[in-house]
Amino acid sequence: MSRGRWEAVLWVLALIFLVTGWSRWRGAVPEVPASAAAAEQAAPEAVRTPRGRLSVAARVVAAGDPFRLDRVPAPLGPVPAMPMGMMPGMPPAYVPPKPPPPPLLVSGIVGPPWGAVLEGVPGQQGGVLVHAGTRLGDLRVRSVTRERVIIVGPDTTWNLSVRKPWQP
Repeated sequence: MSRGRWEAVLWVLALIFLVTGWSRWRGAVPEVPASAAAAEQAAPEAVRTPRGRLSVAARVVAAGDPFRLDRVPAPLGPVPAMPMGMMPGMPPAYVPPKPPPPPLLVSGIVGPPWGAVLEGVPGQQGGVLVHAGTRLGDLRVRSVTRERVIIVGPDTTWNLSVRKPWQP
């Protein structure tokens, strides 16, 4: 078969599938009678319901749990609000322990102007050279003197010194 014949066969098959699909779709959608279509287009009349009947109807609908598939209440009640970091099974008096403060060490103090080499700084490997006012995450170096380094954290203040000062 030539290329032209194959193309013609494929076009005929496509046309057959198109007609078949259209006829099945038309059969699946029911025809609307003309009188029903005209009735839908007319504006419905507003019906006034007494307040008491409406509240009774609302209670009946709410009692039937309309948003649950089996229309019965959930086996468990609502979960009470828990503080951040708490799991629903934990007793309310439980407070998770605070993480321990980082183990900061002073390797050396150099200067003037005074600077210190700190080890054990969170998020840093090795020694970090710091001066007064340096910020390391939520830690702040308050002061660096010849013998001491004072570091302030959110809930702790470290007063660090070199373990064995080097002497010439």
